[in-house]
Amino acid sequence: MVGTLFNAVTVAAGAGLGLLLGKRLGDGIRDTVFQCLGLFTVALGIQMTLEMQQPFAIFLALIAGAVLGHLMQLDRRVKSMTGQLGNGTGNALVQSVVLFCAGAMTLIGCMQDGLSGDATVLFIKGSMDFVSAAFLAAALGRGVMLAAPAVLVIQGGLTWAFILSGAAWSEALIADLTGVGGILLFALGLDLLQIRSFPLINFIPAFALVGLFQPVSTWIETDLPLLFLF
Repeated sequence: MVGTLFNAVTVAAGAGLGLLLGKRLGDGIRDTVFQCLGLFTVALGIQMTLEMQQPFAIFLALIAGAVLGHLMQLDRRVKSMTGQLGNGTGNALVQSVVLFCAGAMTLIGCMQDGLSGDATVLFIKGSMDFVSAAFLAAALGRGVMLAAPAVLVIQGGLTWAFILSGAAWSEALIADLTGVGGILLFALGLDLLQIRSFPLINFIPAFALVGLFQPVSTWIETDLPLLFLF
């Protein structure tokens, strides 16, 4: 839970800084900070990806999950919802909550924190949210500050859900879920570095499919070749 607490504090602190400084915040500072965060996110994504145990299962889950997310238009729906929100305290609050909580990094961070007690991803996310909250509050006002309690409730609930359910998950499943998270973090890092943008929310269904494709992967890699011997 320490990662979620840190994230909520950074949202509040960032929003406070944005309200204090207003338009004096320069885009150059934001770009420099996000370049650093992008480089570190790429490195962390590679590290997490190396923990996978069944790469073929992850490969199948990513393809099926991305197709499912595309058919459901998850990424487009979330971006459309935030794009249609106007100014004002209420809309600033909703837009901030969606920005800070409706993303792949939220799921990956809470999963890592809940299953292994590793809050590294949430620490990185909190640093990103600090910068985003500052610029968002400078543009939209005090409604962004109210997003901090929402981050605490939403991410805290998600983290506890992983804590309570994690005992029933095998080490292989946790490792492969970490691998999926690493791939998405690598993609996020490329996005932050403005190298390539991905519809990351469309990939979220892949997390739910990893466990289904693990036995399929095992059968293809071990049992299927035996059929060609007879």
